[in-house]
Amino acid sequence: MVKKILIILLCLIVVLGAVYGYVYYKASKVPENNAQAMLKAALPHDKKIVVCFGDSLTHATVSFDYVGFLAKDPDLQNYIFVNEGINSRLVYNLLQVVDTVVALKPHYVFVWIGTNDLKGSLNDKEYQRYNDLWNLPQKPTKEWFEQNYRQLVSILKTKTDAKIVLISLPPLGENIDSLPFKLSMEYSAIIRDIAQKEKLGYIGLNEILTRDLIREGKRDVAPYTTGLWFMYSAIIQHYLFGRDWDTISDSRGLTYMTDNIHINGKAGRILAAAIKEKLISNKK
Repeated sequence: MVKKILIILLCLIVVLGAVYGYVYYKASKVPENNAQAMLKAALPHDKKIVVCFGDSLTHATVSFDYVGFLAKDPDLQNYIFVNEGINSRLVYNLLQVVDTVVALKPHYVFVWIGTNDLKGSLNDKEYQRYNDLWNLPQKPTKEWFEQNYRQLVSILKTKTDAKIVLISLPPLGENIDSLPFKLSMEYSAIIRDIAQKEKLGYIGLNEILTRDLIREGKRDVAPYTTGLWFMYSAIIQHYLFGRDWDTISDSRGLTYMTDNIHINGKAGRILAAAIKEKLISNKK
């Protein structure tokens, strides 16, 4: 009897390990069209290179894949889309790899970064997670975010001829009375100010999404809180049970977010439409 129980437990451990490995692989797999890979590829000279530069929102293994959505658009087949997004990045991390983006000689760079800077500034637990990942030189602050962001923009402006477009953050949670929600607006205001002062393109995604959420009076949903289960459970639902991001959002009473951090298809299509407009109109 004991032997049977041990065998069952061992099989259960093996199955759970396999499930964990599968979900982890799917959620962390590096985009095949990342900047380093595209540097090694033979790219057609008659197409314009568009780099989407950011974190998990661009990486899109745990969020709606707006880069892939754009790449499939029949109106945008004269563009090559590069997905230079990696989960959990801060602006600091983009500075470490910006030379790879520069080497691609892109025609456009869309920068969407800052959610993890904001999260890392909330409390010591959030900071410790990012420090364990990246061995950060300091605890994230709003001032450090702005300093690094301005440095990133300066490098892109100086070393490329690309049209640079900055994108404001999605809301951190949808509860309009919560501090993370309000901070996402403050961080986005910094991005907007940099775009205006540097005469760069700008997509006010935060302004669009928060306006709608405030209009809806979203106070009856759980605010963003430190902890990863809400995100992990969305990832499990997506990869194990095949639920799309919109369905996960709907089941949680959310409008644009899946887990209070990442966007669903509704928000992703709003962003994709704004990017498409920038490309087609050729405006900064």
